[in-house]
Order: sequence, then structure tokens, then C-alpha cells
Amino acid sequence: MITDYLKAGYPVLLVRTHEPERFIGSATQQANGRTPHQWDVVRGFRELGNGAEWQECDPFDLPNMAAKGAEKAVWFLRNYHFWLNEPPVIQAIQNNLSVYKTKGITLVIVSPEGKLPLELEREVVVLDFPLPTREELKTILAGLVESTGIEPEDEAAVLDAAQGLTWEEAENALALALVREKQFDPHSICTLKAQMVEKAAALQFSQFTETFATLGGLENLKEWTLNRFQNRRSGLPFRGILLLGVPGTGKSHFAKALGNEVGWPVLSLDMGRVFGSLVGESEAKMREALKVVDAMAPCVLFIDEIEKGLAGVSGSANDGGTTQRVGGTFLAWLNDHSSQVFVIATCNDYSKLPPEYTRMGRWDSIWFVDNPGPEEQREILNIYRRQFEVDLAFPCPDLGGYSGAEIRQVAIEAAYNGGDLDAASRFVIPISKSQKAQIDTLREWARARTIPASRPAVLEVKSERRVQI
Repeated sequence: MITDYLKAGYPVLLVRTHEPERFIGSATQQANGRTPHQWDVVRGFRELGNGAEWQECDPFDLPNMAAKGAEKAVWFLRNYHFWLNEPPVIQAIQNNLSVYKTKGITLVIVSPEGKLPLELEREVVVLDFPLPTREELKTILAGLVESTGIEPEDEAAVLDAAQGLTWEEAENALALALVREKQFDPHSICTLKAQMVEKAAALQFSQFTETFATLGGLENLKEWTLNRFQNRRSGLPFRGILLLGVPGTGKSHFAKALGNEVGWPVLSLDMGRVFGSLVGESEAKMREALKVVDAMAPCVLFIDEIEKGLAGVSGSANDGGTTQRVGGTFLAWLNDHSSQVFVIATCNDYSKLPPEYTRMGRWDSIWFVDNPGPEEQREILNIYRRQFEVDLAFPCPDLGGYSGAEIRQVAIEAAYNGGDLDAASRFVIPISKSQKAQIDTLREWARARTIPASRPAVLEVKSERRVQI
């Protein structure tokens, strides 16, 4: 990955990676005729590949020492980011830039983070060393199969589970699965991946129990989404969906259930936890979170009530433009990412989302989730009657205008009061009545801009179109 930069004579590179040994081993093969050296603070430095002894070196003097050394050399400096903010080091690197270029010397700082002092931001190129590819993971698996004689039952599932782990993490996870389950169990491997996700402050590895069987209605949305997963292929954009709708209509339930339906892990991104108090911290957190999401692919990324996390993205917030930059980072990733990550974002208030967040292309589709129709009401009510053990002998009341969450509350109220659903419904005031004006405005906005999630609404729209024609 650094060959072209060495050929072009770049004097200083910073490579972000949690696998310094694997990177240095790979980069040494790409040294383009340059003599490789390695440095760390404990052992000092030495030339690689000739059995040379380690020599002591003051970290503050390292930039000057490299400049005085042999021509045509590449220096791999492990964890040197600890010294990059020191004035003597900054000045020494700046003083020697022309020397490095003239003598064909490149300093490669190998670090898990990529933060640079302001003085070096324009002088140092920051690169990311990719995690092991699927073929490399297959090599690790093949080595363990050869040493143990145990063949994986589903190689593709094992490789999917290991995707996003470092080489050492993958080896450890595969070995742990063998110890615990006596086989290459994808679930055991995902356990280690969950631990990796938890280290990212804004992400959570979510173990939801919801399925489509526990979600009444939304048949049009269910079928469209499952078709998207079944027919995805290389070269076809695979982005995600934005669910706009009345509060309590099952948007979050759908997002949680989808992962179980397709067998993909679900990551929840809390936009509020992205924002930090330090300059540049929020943008770095978002980039790190999205990097982990890409590494976890294939997966579902769930963002609940996205409009609240992006409050102020249009520029009205007094945060120095932080929200705009964080939002821009997310939008750029949403538009350009090639990983198998399906994003589901929910939204209750379209007025708080700028136009760029509702543009097609960033989303595969935008759906409107309204209150359930008569058949969906009965289906939802029966689901919760069974769940909360409400006597099925009681007749179903008219729940027109009630959302799925409100119907659930009716069932809970009935369970506490002898099963009388009609009496229970009087204690639950639907939002369609208490906030009728806001709901009507939302429906009017969505009419020509979104696709209805429920099949009866779709048939009604088709009928209206035939009449218009």
C-alpha cells in the first residue's frame, strides 16, 4: 500500500493500524529497493533482514539520526505518535524534510491513531492499513483445519463471522470456538466481534429478540426489504432505508427484527454519543464508528430517531460547525460505502431533516409508516393478547387511529383489568387525536415523497393512480 508513495518520494507517512507487525512485514516487501529499518522505544532501532543488533536511540533525536543515515531507506517507527506533539520533534521533522526527499528517505509512523499536530498536517500523509481480506481469513482457517483435522460445517458463515477482526483476533476467535464448541462456530466468533464494537463509544452490538412474526402489518415493507437482501449482488448499490412515520407504528421494531430475519448482526449507532467536547473529537468518533461498522460487515446499522441526533445540522446550532461536519462525514459514508452494511434510520419529524438527508441514492428507498388499518389492528392486537395472556373471548374494540404501540398498551391495560379490551381502550388516548394537526401535516408531506409500508395503503395509491389516468 505504500509502494507508490515511496516511488513518489514522500518524506513522512503515518499508517493507522492495530497490526504493526503484519503491516511492517507486508510493507517491507514493498520497500521498492529501499533498506528497511525498524524502531521502537524499548529496543531502539535496527536494519531489518540482515540479523543486525538493536541499537539505542533517543526518540527526540530520531528524525535527525534517520536524516544522517544511509540513503534509500525506509524507517518504520512503531508508536511514535507519542512524540509527535513535542516541539523538538516537530521542528526536527520540518528541518529534515528536504534532506529526506534528496536522500530518498521515508519515515513511516505506525500507530493505532492518526492525529497529527497542526504544524505537520500538510506534510504527513495519513493512510489506513486494511484488516485481513476474506482470502487472508481463509488462509488462517485453512491452517487451523490442517493442524486440527476439523472441517467447518459452513465455511462462508465462519468467514463472515471473522470479517472485521485482525489477523491475531481471527486466529484467537477460531481457536476459542474450537475449544468451546469443538467446531468452528460462527456464534462464538461473533462474541469477540461484539467486544470490539463495545470499544467504540457510539456503537452497541444489539442482541434483539424481535422477529417479523412479532410485528403485525407492514407487509409491503417486509417483502421489499427481504427481496433486497435475497437479490443483492456485486455492483448493485446496497445502502439502506429511511423510515418516516407516526410515532409508535413499528419503525424501530422493524429495524430490530430485520437482523434476525436475515441472520445479520445489528449494530446500533447513538448519534448523541458521537459528540465530544474537544476540538475534532466528534468527527474522529464518527469516523472510528463507521470504520468499525465497515469492519463488521455484513451487518445491519440501526439509527433510531436520526433527526434528534442531527439537531443543528442545518447550521443553526452554536457548536462551531461540529454537527455539520459530523453529519457530512456520515452522509459521505452513506453515499459511498461499498461494504455490505444495510442502514435503517427512523425519523418522526421530517422538518428537522435537511433535504440532503432525504435524497434518493443515499437511501435505496424512503418509506412512510402510518397507523395500522383494520386488518393490521386485529393482527397486532392478537399478537399482544397472546403475549400478555388476555382472554380471547372478549371482542375486539374499534381501534381506528391507534398506533401499534398504543394497541400494545391497550392489551397491557386489559391484562391488568380482567381482559376487557373495550374498557381498556378508554385509558389509552391515541396520538392521532391528541396531536391530530401534526399527524395530518406529516401524512400530507409524505403522500408524494415516500412509499407506504402497508399493503392496503399501496393498493389504495395504485387505485387512485388508475383513476387519475
